[in-house]
Amino acid sequence: MQRLTLAPRPNWQTRLHEVGMTWYAPTPEHPVPYWGEEVCYAFTPGQLADLRRDSQLLTDLILEATGYAIERGRLTELGIPAFLHSAIRESWERDDPTVYMRLDLAWNGSGPPKLLEVNGQTPTSLLEAAVCQWHWLEDRLSAGELPPGTGQWNTIHEGLGEQWAHLHTARGVRQVHFSAAQEVEDIATVTYQRELAQAAGIGGSFLTADEVGTNPAFSELLDTWDLPIAHLCWLWPFEYAWEARDALFLASTTTRFIEPLWKAVTSSKGLLALLHELNPGHRLLLPATLTPGALGPNVVRKPLYSREGQNVKLPGEAATPGDYGDLPSVEQLYTELPTYAAHDGPRYPVLGVWVAGDEVCGLGIREGRGRVTDNRATFAPHVVLP
Repeated sequence: MQRLTLAPRPNWQTRLHEVGMTWYAPTPEHPVPYWGEEVCYAFTPGQLADLRRDSQLLTDLILEATGYAIERGRLTELGIPAFLHSAIRESWERDDPTVYMRLDLAWNGSGPPKLLEVNGQTPTSLLEAAVCQWHWLEDRLSAGELPPGTGQWNTIHEGLGEQWAHLHTARGVRQVHFSAAQEVEDIATVTYQRELAQAAGIGGSFLTADEVGTNPAFSELLDTWDLPIAHLCWLWPFEYAWEARDALFLASTTTRFIEPLWKAVTSSKGLLALLHELNPGHRLLLPATLTPGALGPNVVRKPLYSREGQNVKLPGEAATPGDYGDLPSVEQLYTELPTYAAHDGPRYPVLGVWVAGDEVCGLGIREGRGRVTDNRATFAPHVVLP
């Protein structure tokens, strides 16, 4: 895997704005550029074929482990409160459909990639992976800045469109409410999903996460007009919802979630331990455990639910700051991320493989400034060189 640099496109900010990506510049909360206009990671066709094969195998293992956890009553170990267990089992047994998830991998282009974690319910960096980096590639090819025949592993847009079409034709979904926190990136992500759903014939409206309502007289969740919500595409973590005042509605509501309630299992980092338990010594998995100290000192300790690298402890270092320090943790054998030199310090890329339904469909890369990928990470396009 190579890290290449190019001059910025003359109109790159406009190109991002055209598709609704506006959070590319540094901010006080994200002190480095989020969009990596001048960098890309390059692979050979053979490398991408290997990555696609291995990522699909990991996806199959993850879904098998999710079912195992639900069917064998292992949800408490994964940090899921008891009042949700029956509802999660029912969601799984109904085969409530999933649209997408993302696998985060450590890989330098040779040998087997290693699964770091699964973003099962609320993965972001979707718009930049599915659309922005594709436009970046098209513009670079048009300008003659990349060899003819250069490609990209990127059928994310098509894969997501197929999933929404499946919900419409095979599942009878006609109307979906789309909801997210009042964050620009989250709103843009669900807006993109809403556009895909509308293209598949599904109507939809938007409301913020704090506008989703409840009423004891209704079995469904309610919108701002007190109208029932049949399906809710909710970019809001279930672990936030189950700590809210009206959390019990999660278990009793007849509203169907997209992503489904069973994705609370896939999203728990404790699933890494179950994956290792079910597949010991697997070449794509790092040993992981829910028993502190069982793997020795050379481990990464992660809260069962956390975001943006918060409260992660690397071997011999203090834990990163964050809001999840009081949660139980999983310990995962430490592995080195690939390291690349840049003018202002090293970069540590993590590969994000996107899954539509249960099929892998593309790649996005975030390169961190440190060995824990946090809010200083930059999204970098990738190419497949002929």
